[in-house]
Amino acid sequence: MNLRKTIDDSYWSMLAAAHLPGEQYTEPVGDPGLFGPGSALWYVHTDVTGVLGGVSGLLLGTLNEPVTHGTNQHSSYLEDPMRRLGFTSSFIRGMSFASTPVAEKLAGIVRNMHKRVHGTMPDGRPYSATSSDDIIWTGTTQAYQAARAHLRYHPKPLDGKGIDEYFSQYAVISEKLGATDVPKSRADVEDYFAMMRPRLTVSEETLEAIGFLRGPYGEDKVTQTATQIVSRVATDLLPAWAKRLLGLHPTTPIAPLAARAAGHAITKTLRYGVHQRYVEQAHRRAGAAYVPPGSL
Repeated sequence: MNLRKTIDDSYWSMLAAAHLPGEQYTEPVGDPGLFGPGSALWYVHTDVTGVLGGVSGLLLGTLNEPVTHGTNQHSSYLEDPMRRLGFTSSFIRGMSFASTPVAEKLAGIVRNMHKRVHGTMPDGRPYSATSSDDIIWTGTTQAYQAARAHLRYHPKPLDGKGIDEYFSQYAVISEKLGATDVPKSRADVEDYFAMMRPRLTVSEETLEAIGFLRGPYGEDKVTQTATQIVSRVATDLLPAWAKRLLGLHPTTPIAPLAARAAGHAITKTLRYGVHQRYVEQAHRRAGAAYVPPGSL
């Protein structure tokens, strides 16, 4: 049994179950993409901590009830979560590492998909995936939790200035989807959440989404076990105010310690086994040397 291959296969069966049309990282040669080698965003998104941050961002995102309701009404993630996760991962990978024309194409595809996602909640509140406010919420929750995962589990995390750069660069992705006035620094993001917190609610629909996101999924036992661990670590990454709103308090005093031990273990395991082929391709396309995170 080849352990590295088993880890790699399980990882990509979860994150690459589906791809957006045109996702590729090899052409045109010389194009650095929207951010390029040496950027904070490439540094953060190259590492497997992004998986923990991504799941944690989805958990945090459920607190905006209109966004959650819109997702439920216009998505099949409950029936086919791997496919939905695959498309989401494809978009973030492509926007991060693909060449500029490919990233622009992917952004256009998602903008067109978003045009179909709109409506009114039972209480009269509107939702729309093309709304700048909704795009900002989705992007900022993802960036915030990715940064938290990076700072906690990366062997050589960025400093404060680097995290500011990361937020500024991630804002570009939201802007490509049509958002304006996106938070672009640590201070901006903290101010944004201070503004949003009084508006956040926990409904039955929110709790159903949380229950789903925290459960095991995948077609094999390895993937199911891994996703269960990831969900617990992702829950621990949530800010304290979000845990209070969701009622996700630690069951025992040692629960956070156990979650963080698991977080360190799973990121080390993934760095050992996962082959980030698309990151290598992006570096070659841009004419830059690639240093795998596991060798840091």
